[in-house]
Amino acid sequence: MVKSNKKYVIIYSCIITVIALVFGILYYEKFFIHSHEKKALLELTYAQKYLSQGEINNALNKKKTKINYLGFLGIISKYPFTKAGNISKFYAGICYYKLGNYKESIKMMESFSAKDDILFSIKYGFIGDAFSQMRYKEKALIYYIKAAKVKENELTTPLYYYKAALLNFYMKRYKKSKYLLEKIEIYYPSFLYKKNVEKYIMFINNKL
Repeated sequence: MVKSNKKYVIIYSCIITVIALVFGILYYEKFFIHSHEKKALLELTYAQKYLSQGEINNALNKKKTKINYLGFLGIISKYPFTKAGNISKFYAGICYYKLGNYKESIKMMESFSAKDDILFSIKYGFIGDAFSQMRYKEKALIYYIKAAKVKENELTTPLYYYKAALLNFYMKRYKKSKYLLEKIEIYYPSFLYKKNVEKYIMFINNKL
């Protein structure tokens, strides 16, 4: 009987612990994360404003020259578990790319967690662009194809197939380039650079 009571005490203790843990998590999410999210979003608007104005260094604020706003890097550091902190990694990746710091751009983009398919595609596309700038052409091609295939759509899919086609073209891989260009021509007839696609195909046909 004593042993049985001890078992019940242990079970009840476990239940109470689990309940306390659940309520603790809910409290953390509701009060701590939510308040941080609001603050982080406010900071994000300042950084986005600088980026839209082309003031890249101010948008990052990596030197912390001003104390009235954080910049993308400050948001990432101070509010790492917020949505604003996550999207700041994406913006920081863009900023570093524009500054020519391609390694840091890749690092930021890789750490960015994209749930939206278009953003996911653009993330891979920027990584591809950064590798291309650093002349790592094979890696760039991998990421362009990844970007195109995240989820096929009229916006990003033909764009990144086109970038992969051009890179193959300049690497004199004409058959691979033609394959991708014809894919765009057949499946994405309203692509913005349609005329360029036709010109490259004609050039390759004369070359082969």
